[in-house]
Amino acid sequence: MKTFIYFLLFTPFAFGQQVNLGKTLIYPKCEKFEKKGNEKLESCFLGNFIEEVGQYSINILSKKNIPYIDIEAKMKFVIDESGNFTSLEFFGNEFNKELMRESVEMYLQKYNKRKKKIQPAKDEHGNPIPKSFYIPYVLKKNITHINMN
Repeated sequence: MKTFIYFLLFTPFAFGQQVNLGKTLIYPKCEKFEKKGNEKLESCFLGNFIEEVGQYSINILSKKNIPYIDIEAKMKFVIDESGNFTSLEFFGNEFNKELMRESVEMYLQKYNKRKKKIQPAKDEHGNPIPKSFYIPYVLKKNITHINMN
């Protein structure tokens, strides 16, 4: 099975009200990058988030017996002051949007059960602030079966 999950653009676009960012959010698996700066922390968050959502997408497609898929979708969301995902929106054709919605819902069900949550972004004074993301998402999945009989 060959699967490719990647960003069209690895840097997310911020939207909404701009606040001077002191420190970006910290994803539970990314604490080791805290001293390396905001860019490294965001890169770690996005890499982990997309990988986990991508695995849910692959599981959904496998359960539906879809052998090849080429998904191009975009998602917009906010990580609020408490480290929760809010304001989720999905863009693309109906199939792609629904697949992304299902995948993110599965991710959030697991995320909400975790003990360690995302540490929210903080402004220059150390106060928690919401952080917005707009992420292009591409998933290519191809399963080939070779019968050796």
